[in-house]
Amino acid sequence: MTTPELSVVVPAHDVGLWVDELLSSVLEDQSTEQEPIDLEVILVDDASTDDTLEIAEAYAARDPRLTVVRSPGKGGGQARNHGVSLARGRFLAFADGDDLVPRGAYAAMLRKTRETGSDMVVGRFFKLFSDRVWWPVRAWPAFDEERTLVRLADHPSALRNRACWNRIFRRDFWDSAQISFPDASRSNDIEPMVHALTTARFDIVTETVYVYRDRPGPGSMTAKSHSPAGIISYLEQELRCARRILELGDPKVRAEYASLIFDADGWMAIVRALRGMAVVDPLVLEPARALVAELIRLLDDASTAGAGIDELIDSLERDKRWGWRLVTSGQWSTAARLIGQDVRWGDRTVADILETLQLVADSGVVPLRTLQRPLVNAVATISLNDETLIGDDLADLVLKHRDLFTAVAEAAAPDETPDWRLGRIMAALDDGPELLRRVVSGATDPVTATSLTLVEGRVHLRLAHTMVDPEQLHIVFLHDRRRRDLDFTAAELTSGSIEVALPTSALAGGRWRVRFEGRDRLGELDGPIIIRDDVIGVRSGDRARIVQDEGRHRHGIEIEPSLGERGVRKARRVAGRVVRRVRR
Repeated sequence: MTTPELSVVVPAHDVGLWVDELLSSVLEDQSTEQEPIDLEVILVDDASTDDTLEIAEAYAARDPRLTVVRSPGKGGGQARNHGVSLARGRFLAFADGDDLVPRGAYAAMLRKTRETGSDMVVGRFFKLFSDRVWWPVRAWPAFDEERTLVRLADHPSALRNRACWNRIFRRDFWDSAQISFPDASRSNDIEPMVHALTTARFDIVTETVYVYRDRPGPGSMTAKSHSPAGIISYLEQELRCARRILELGDPKVRAEYASLIFDADGWMAIVRALRGMAVVDPLVLEPARALVAELIRLLDDASTAGAGIDELIDSLERDKRWGWRLVTSGQWSTAARLIGQDVRWGDRTVADILETLQLVADSGVVPLRTLQRPLVNAVATISLNDETLIGDDLADLVLKHRDLFTAVAEAAAPDETPDWRLGRIMAALDDGPELLRRVVSGATDPVTATSLTLVEGRVHLRLAHTMVDPEQLHIVFLHDRRRRDLDFTAAELTSGSIEVALPTSALAGGRWRVRFEGRDRLGELDGPIIIRDDVIGVRSGDRARIVQDEGRHRHGIEIEPSLGERGVRKARRVAGRVVRRVRR
């Protein structure tokens, strides 16, 4: 019996609907006349209860390259290890019974390792969902181009890919490194793949070598993660991975792994587990909390240069930052409510966001002052586009969460002024829902320029304001980023309308920004004057026009320089060139 070049090990459990496609993609689509591959496939049935075993045995009856055996134990790890013990090839590969291997995938990886003598070759892959396709490797720089004989420290982002099925291994490397799969209920390949990545000299090819099928149903690995046992098993594997990463001793790889856990894989494992549990029992999940705490301790102790784990968690987006704090404090039920359904912050209603903020505030895991910005955004930014909450409904919602607003405002540091909009909300709480409705929707915030005209040598800037009983409303002009004291008049035309007039001779040529300062009975206001889009670019007279500044909602008045100003500026430029020549 000749020795095959490549052995492909296929663990299979209840994959009768897909296993025939997988076997066909491996046995019929890999070897060509141009690149023949001598391979064997070892399918290890892992206690299937459907027709997986029968389909595989029927396939083996017509293709001698396929061997079908039963696993001596239970679980994907034991099935893979048993398949490896039976494999005879010089190279080793793995595939799952419900996935697909693209045509020519093994040929591309074998071609590479024959050229380089590498221990392992890794290729690109994509995930096939029922309604979309996802290419995770696009976010990993290590896969941007072909690589030859690299170490993990050379390209740390290769650590993001810890699946065993999009690669081949040199069999003597696998044996000498003593790689094996743990007896784990899920994620049984992440630790052996970290073992391989931290040990091997490996190549990366840019061909797509694997298609992972994300399938629904209780038998899938995703479904198994929806249990306390599943998340505990996963975290146990991550702890083993962390120890291997620390043994490597490379700070860049350690930082990549920490980010992988707390911003990506680890976080998604927590999310899937909590969303899938019918009952969230903190006592049952206590081992998971202890494992997370140990992960944080290990990685934090190893942190020398750069940010520690606390700093990393604090830099994450809101749900992740708060979620990890809740998990590490054992507040699993609160974390589950926080995570909720798969809805991003920008897609949530104001009601949902305020309820979430109240939940986090009540948990006590974060300083209340850190809730100030999301709280203000919830009622002042998102509400402007929230069609489900308008008028008194929104005011009633804010009144419902009055304790939250009060606590957050009072939690601000003594030397830190709360956001002015939050201050206005607090001031309006006692005035009833009508004023509160105007405040939370932002209707009392802006001062807007509605027109600019030039009449008989004077600039007339008409402003509309929505302040509540304004006092000491000042208009501030800035030129070259410096405040200029100008002699102008301001007259109130009607309620909420002011006209500012000043001679054009007071405005030097160039760009002028206009700001407002003032206070009303709700507090102080200070900000740029917004100029309506319909007057941008409109020229007023020969010298003045309104322009948009740097593509933002900060606008200004542009004054064309006079003939005398142009002469002075030209003289200054000439003098500057002379001075520079003299200095040289």
